[in-house]
Amino acid sequence: MLPYTNDTALLSAFQRGEIHARKIIFNTYFHPLCLFSERITGNILQSEDIVAEVFEKLMSAPHNFSAMARLKSFLYQSVHNASINYVIARKRYSAACNQVRYLAENEQYDHEIVQNEIMRAELIHEIYMAMDKLPDKCGQIFKMIFVEDLSTVEIAEKLQINVQTVRTQKARAIELIRNLLIKKNLQFPVVAYLTLLLDLPS
Repeated sequence: MLPYTNDTALLSAFQRGEIHARKIIFNTYFHPLCLFSERITGNILQSEDIVAEVFEKLMSAPHNFSAMARLKSFLYQSVHNASINYVIARKRYSAACNQVRYLAENEQYDHEIVQNEIMRAELIHEIYMAMDKLPDKCGQIFKMIFVEDLSTVEIAEKLQINVQTVRTQKARAIELIRNLLIKKNLQFPVVAYLTLLLDLPS
């Protein structure tokens, strides 16, 4: 692994066309961008295609970004625009489509809403990575709740364990994930984080 000691070194290597640096940036942003796009398109497969196309354009003609934050902003803005264009083109929902078209044409898309969606996508991405570090049974139950959207009762029946065990493992998983995120010094607002977890089925 090449020694990219900070974002500046990584960005410089990326703009020089170093394959390893490109892979790092792709792996860092691909999943969060897909989640971000899916909130607009409602279609994860289409969102993956959109994000892949944005990266393909970026890699074929890299921009001269002054900082990693500029590159990140470019990626999210490009995916945002492409996702809106997809919704408009498909006209999947006429009322929603007209609203999206109005916002796009008048450049009045709420910046705060976009930032919240970016933050949400990145938080979910971090939770997915943290899930892989949970103990076996704890991780299995949390994935069934968070990924498969199963209720406590459904999980208990499926695993043939009692409901209280599921609740205990869920609480343990949330605490372990919370500690893992804190150790990474992430800047996600506590309210948004708690809201996401407390929305899990009981």
